Amino acid sequence: MADIEKLKGITLFRNLSDAMLAEFSGYFKRTAYKAGDVVFREKSAGSTLYIIVEGEVVIEKAMDEEGREFKTLAILSAGDFFGEMAVIEGAARFAQARASRDASLYEVGRQEFFSFIKEHPDTGINIFSEIMRTVFRRLQHTSSELTMLFDMSRLLLATHKSPAAFLSSVMEEIHIYLEGAWNIKAYVYNGFNAEYEQAYARETFRKDLPALPARAESGWLDEKTYLMACAAEGRPLGCALFERSAAPSGVEKNNLATIFNTISSILGSAMINIEHQAEAAMLEKLRKTKNTI
Repeated sequence: MADIEKLKGITLFRNLSDAMLAEFSGYFKRTAYKAGDVVFREKSAGSTLYIIVEGEVVIEKAMDEEGREFKTLAILSAGDFFGEMAVIEGAARFAQARASRDASLYEVGRQEFFSFIKEHPDTGINIFSEIMRTVFRRLQHTSSELTMLFDMSRLLLATHKSPAAFLSSVMEEIHIYLEGAWNIKAYVYNGFNAEYEQAYARETFRKDLPALPARAESGWLDEKTYLMACAAEGRPLGCALFERSAAPSGVEKNNLATIFNTISSILGSAMINIEHQAEAAMLEKLRKTKNTI
């Protein structure tokens, strides 16, 4: 039987009485996954709802037919659930779920889920209401990300005199999509002296951002600050520090991490192209100068 106290802390079950929760938990199976284990693969048939008790799971979409590269769609942690559409509709999995850290999950099958709902319709309404709230929240996050990416696409088509200028333009464009008050500083990497040089700064509240760590790697530095690192072709290109005045919730942190990861991927590719364009322009200038001598 599942741990009732842990289930009581999960939003999906917040309106269930202890007695009802104890009965429902009898349908659960607890399973452990090691970091890197695939819970289910994209396009596979599915009929199980998963509830995260401990650890972390990423929902990711394959970017190629071989499944070598993936785009992170969501990062889920303790208290979150996933696989609900396969249970409700019996649909194939639209993405892959993988344990990014050692994880412990409760699993309930479609048949067991609906058997319980049929026997307890009032409780079923509460559970479905919570599922819909979560689905709408995820759709809202996706919609915001798509709008931001559309605006960024205009910058990708424009001409920029340097990676630093492009990075500054991107930071100015995306800050409007970040809810709350944020301080932002962005840096480009100078390969000649192996140092990061500031290219952009925006401060909306008084507080100095933390210093850049010796090695820039994407992730939360503390409860309020995220470091987004940009790299491509095996070398660093730049990074950005994002600090919010109020600490985001666990769900917000996961959503922000997926957005920052997307921005980082786009920035890396674009900055490499801008570098190549700048080098080509310089070579052309040198060629013309040589021909006029």
